[in-house]
Amino acid sequence: MSRTRLILLRLHWFLGITLGASLSFMALSGVTMSFEDEIMLALSPQARVSVPADGERLSPAEMIERLRQQRPGERLMSLQVEQDADLAWTAAFQRQKGQRNQRVFVDPYRAVIQGEATGAVFFDTVRNLHRFLSPNGNNPTGRLITGASAVSLIFFALSGMWLRWSAGSRSLRDWLRPDFRLNGRALYRMLHQVFGSWLALLYLVSACSGLWWSSETYRQGLTWLLSDSRPAAAVAKKPKQEKSPATEPDWQQVWQQVERQYGTHYQSALLLIPPPGKAIRIRVLPEGAAHARALDELSINPRTSKVNRFAPYRDLSTGARILTDMDPIHTGALFGLPGRIALVISSLCMPLFFVTGLLMYWKRRSRRRQQPLHSEEKM
Repeated sequence: MSRTRLILLRLHWFLGITLGASLSFMALSGVTMSFEDEIMLALSPQARVSVPADGERLSPAEMIERLRQQRPGERLMSLQVEQDADLAWTAAFQRQKGQRNQRVFVDPYRAVIQGEATGAVFFDTVRNLHRFLSPNGNNPTGRLITGASAVSLIFFALSGMWLRWSAGSRSLRDWLRPDFRLNGRALYRMLHQVFGSWLALLYLVSACSGLWWSSETYRQGLTWLLSDSRPAAAVAKKPKQEKSPATEPDWQQVWQQVERQYGTHYQSALLLIPPPGKAIRIRVLPEGAAHARALDELSINPRTSKVNRFAPYRDLSTGARILTDMDPIHTGALFGLPGRIALVISSLCMPLFFVTGLLMYWKRRSRRRQQPLHSEEKM
């Protein structure tokens, strides 16, 4: 065995033993969130509303005013307007420091708050554990562990394929066809190698996209590499202008900009309600969108209610689209239902590699311990 192959092999099993449990947990928690929206919608009768006879919904401006009246002590952060008549709208409120922000369903006809989605707290906890290994999120140590696990997964996929190739196996049939007639350590090795060959590409996709949340350095580097915007240092400084007093935007005129652009040809529109004086951003999911994150974005001046910038998803460059689609890439939603199912299967198989790796290691250690005994019997 060559020295390079021996080093890679030992590093492969060492990282597998030390980080395999963390990777398995991250994979299974990711499976839990794979169909999060569909599960919560199915379990939440409050997500649906009864349509009155006149079918007249409140305008977003009226809804914002009523929600603020109902919860004067909490800042309204966003309002998501749905096109479907029987779907509740969604409002997000900012809580006090240390408390979890809350997203609630709202009846668009009566402005009645119908409560959070069933399972929202559970999925929020699972998401923080998955990304940061912390129920409260933003855990530096947890980020380090999840980041190291994602990097190790990239190493496992690449080194595993190279180790198989360097062992002399060239037949596609040997690489991809499982043989369940084997037993013992040979069976564990076959499961580890064959299913690893099938799933290596999916693991590379999961790991490279997962680092987006684990490593701020990786996120910044990828943004610098793929973003269309110029580096901050290259942008000429604008002269300081006197700030005008911040006034409440005319939400009726703001919404008219959305109607002027889309009419009724949209699935949903998310109004991000900024602090006074800041630009208003609206993310619109148009009809026929490729996936739930294929959003157009409008930036609107809060004082004049004019559109400062309109960025439709279809006009994004390849690099900007990759940055925008990081979550759909990670979940497989970018590739439709087959992609989501494939990522779920690969995640469910992750503990298989941890367990078979441990079994192979234990069998090898047992065999080495028995070898001196056999040598003594022959003397």
